[in-house]
Amino acid sequence: MNKKKLGIIIVVVLALAIFVKAELTYNSSLRILASVVDFSESTLNNQNYLAYNIDLKDLFRNYANADIGYTGSAYIKKLEGFPYSISGTIKGERSASQKKFSCKSDLDVLVMDVGQMEVYAEDQTIYLVAPMMGNISYGFDTGNDLFLTAPNLNNDINRAWFHDNKTNIFNFVRNIKIDKSGAKYIDEDGTECDEFNITIPKGQGDFIWKLLGMETPDHDIKCSIYLDSNNHTRKITFDLSHKTKGAYISVYGKDLSTIEIYSPLPDSEQVRVTITRNGETNYTNSFSDNVTYTTSVGKVYTLDCNVLLNYVDDGIKVEVSDFAINENEKTLAEGYLKGKLSKNENMGDVFENAIVDLSNVTVIDWNTIKNDTASFIDDVISQARDNVSIFNFFE
Repeated sequence: MNKKKLGIIIVVVLALAIFVKAELTYNSSLRILASVVDFSESTLNNQNYLAYNIDLKDLFRNYANADIGYTGSAYIKKLEGFPYSISGTIKGERSASQKKFSCKSDLDVLVMDVGQMEVYAEDQTIYLVAPMMGNISYGFDTGNDLFLTAPNLNNDINRAWFHDNKTNIFNFVRNIKIDKSGAKYIDEDGTECDEFNITIPKGQGDFIWKLLGMETPDHDIKCSIYLDSNNHTRKITFDLSHKTKGAYISVYGKDLSTIEIYSPLPDSEQVRVTITRNGETNYTNSFSDNVTYTTSVGKVYTLDCNVLLNYVDDGIKVEVSDFAINENEKTLAEGYLKGKLSKNENMGDVFENAIVDLSNVTVIDWNTIKNDTASFIDDVISQARDNVSIFNFFE
C-alpha cells in the first residue's frame, strides 16, 4: 500500500471518528440510545447499582405484591420516656390483595415478660392493640393508602431483556420526544451532566408496559434523564404528577445506587423515602434507608436504618440495624430487628389468622395526634399505669 492510499484511509477514519463523536455529542436520540447500551452493559453489572444481584420480578411479584408471613426478633435500646431496654419476638402476616397487616410481639423488659403488643393495618388505618397495657386499643386513620404495590414485572430487568428488545428500543427512541434542556446536574462526585426531557406519547412503548405488567397509559409519560460526557446515566426522574401533583421517583448516583420517592400529602405535608445501596458489602444486599415525614405544624419525623437482605431457599432474611426514629432533633426510639420473610400462597384472612376483632376499636383522626403528640403519649402512659401495676414498678 502506497503512502497516498494510507493517507486517504487515515483521513477517512479520522473523519468518521469525528462524525461519530459529533453525533454522540449533539444528536439527542443517539445519546439516549448510547445511554441505554451503557446501562445494559455497564451499570447493570456494577455492584453499586441499586438492584444489583436482585431479581426484581421475584421481589415484586412474590413479596411486595403478594401474601407473606414473617417471624423475627426486635430489640429497642432506647424509648422516649422509658428508662429500660425492651426486647421480644415478632410474628405476623401481610396481604397486598386484602390490604391487611398483622404483627404480634411478646415483649420483655429486663428479665421479665411484660406481655403482648400488637399492631394491625387495613387500607388507610393503623391499629394499636396492647394487652400488656390492660387491652388499650387505638386506631389511626392516616388518610393515605398503606398498601401501595410495585410494578408486577413480567421479566427481570437484565441484560438479556435489553438484548431481546434492541429493535423495540431503537424504534421507541425514534418515536419519543427528546429535548436537551440546557440545564445541568452535578453528581455527587462533581461530574457535570446534561438534562434531557423525554415525553413518551400516549400509546407508545407497548413492550415497556408489558415488562412492567401494566396497561398502556392513556396519557403522556414524562421523565428526565441526565447523561455525562460519556453518555453514562447519572440520574433519571419520572414525573408522577398524573397521579399526585409534584410527586416523582428519581434514581441517581454514578452507578444509579440511590432511589428517592417523593410525594406531597394533603394539608401541605410531604413524605420522602430514600434508599441507597452500599456496594462495598458484596456478600449480601446492603442498603441505607431514610424516611422523612414533614407535617403541617412544623414537626419533621424521620426513620433512619441500615438494611441487609439475603436470599435463602424459602424466603428472604432481613436485618434492620441502627434504626432511629426522631421528631425534629429529639430521638424517640432506637434499636434493631431481624427476621425472615416467607411466601404464603394459602394465607386466608390476615385478621382471622391473628384471632383479632377490631370492630370496637376507636379510630382517631391522625391530625389529632400529630398536632399534639406529647399529650397523646402521656394519655396512653397514664392509662397503662392505671391498668397495669408493673409500669409503676419501673418509675
